[in-house]
Amino acid sequence: MSGQALPPPGGYPDLQRVRIGGTPGAAALSGQRPAAQPETAPASRRAMSDLWADRAADDLPERLREIDLTLAPERERVVDIEEIAAYLESDGLGDEVLRDRYGTAGLFDAAGRLYRQRGTGRALHRPVRTSAPAFPWRTLLRGPLYLLPGLSGLLVTRELGSGAGAAFAFAAAFGWGWSMLIAGVRHAEPRSVPGRALRLATLLGGVTGVIGGALAAALTAGADGLSAGVIASGAAVGGAVTLSTGAAGVLLALGRTGLFAGAFASPLLAAGIVSAGPSRIGALLALLLLALVPLLTVLSVTRAPGILPATWGTLRPHLGHAAYGWSLALTFVLLTGRLGAWTLLPLVVGAGLLEAGVWHAQERLQHAARQSQGLRSLRRAGGPVLPLAAATYALVLAGWVFLAGELPLPAWTQPHPDAWMLVPTYGAAALLSAWLANHGRTALLTGLWLLLAALLVSPFAPPLAVTLLAACAALTALSLHALLDPRSYR
Repeated sequence: MSGQALPPPGGYPDLQRVRIGGTPGAAALSGQRPAAQPETAPASRRAMSDLWADRAADDLPERLREIDLTLAPERERVVDIEEIAAYLESDGLGDEVLRDRYGTAGLFDAAGRLYRQRGTGRALHRPVRTSAPAFPWRTLLRGPLYLLPGLSGLLVTRELGSGAGAAFAFAAAFGWGWSMLIAGVRHAEPRSVPGRALRLATLLGGVTGVIGGALAAALTAGADGLSAGVIASGAAVGGAVTLSTGAAGVLLALGRTGLFAGAFASPLLAAGIVSAGPSRIGALLALLLLALVPLLTVLSVTRAPGILPATWGTLRPHLGHAAYGWSLALTFVLLTGRLGAWTLLPLVVGAGLLEAGVWHAQERLQHAARQSQGLRSLRRAGGPVLPLAAATYALVLAGWVFLAGELPLPAWTQPHPDAWMLVPTYGAAALLSAWLANHGRTALLTGLWLLLAALLVSPFAPPLAVTLLAACAALTALSLHALLDPRSYR
């Protein structure tokens, strides 16, 4: 059951802030495109193809050539006209100025001229040669960190009865998606800490956990076992676990891994003491520590109020991320029921590796964009990146499962007999899904994971191995299709 408490492998999107070249102000929220792009996507792709095909030099107005000289170093790394337009806008050169002072038809006309010409910019015929990006090994530590809030809550909940267990399962699943919403809120204001909005998200999650935990405990207990004590235990567990999970999401979104470890050290120690010497009072005290210490840590690091207001309107745009996280949580819980928590433990501990793989794959795509001189070469260089990243992650998980099967562990910790295939397949699917979510496919992915969850409980579904392989194949096809869009290389 411990797998139910754990945040999603690759689920927090806070690592996926990617840029292409040096585009000013282009920090892209994970799982969320820049606001202006969805409306212009088809035209942008057509313009991109036309521009790569048309390599002829254009004459620039003399005053516009002055702008070209200042853009030359940056333009060696651009992919499309929109990036040139971003440079111009960041320098205060909008439509009116470019028409009146520089003799062009507007912003995108000037950007197109600068992009096509063969002058000082050299964007089309002299790509920058840079070394391949290094793998972000530091991210691997995030996997074990994900264990701390779930393990602390699980050890305490075991001493509070079955109703508390149901509340714990609800809070863990809810916190999975809510942490994604928190990460989205954090990166909606990338240049500072949106303290008010993050506090609202954390506290609202705690309130939802209290209500949901009480309802989960009441429904599980049934009419015969229902009592005020059962409801109170469920509310306490639901609120504490949800608060701690939300606090974990805030600390990880802010990159405060040291504070994260410190915030959960004392709750984990108290939970361990309670587990060694069962005591209901001790369990309640440990639960109080689990709720308060991470919360106080978050209140400390979010003192800067930020620009975003503490309103529901600030949180609402990120509900898509939360729904995607809840669909992942549902699938993970159902798989845990069929395979066992120990079988899926490598996915949780390896969550840091998954995030590092997604981060590194995107950096490799950016690197390919800087080196490529045409759309065809760009796609040829970027096409294998994601399948290779998913295959590498799957091989690591397969090696973990193999070693676990060879070690002299107790029988109840042995993985499922088919874990050697099921765990790597599910892990590869999770990595591809995380990358696609970072590029705005959350609605489609939510539907896909809900369909997978429905198949896991359907008596007419194909074998589990076939179901997971089909999901992985579908996500691979979606990833390769997404790489046809040059914006995927940002």
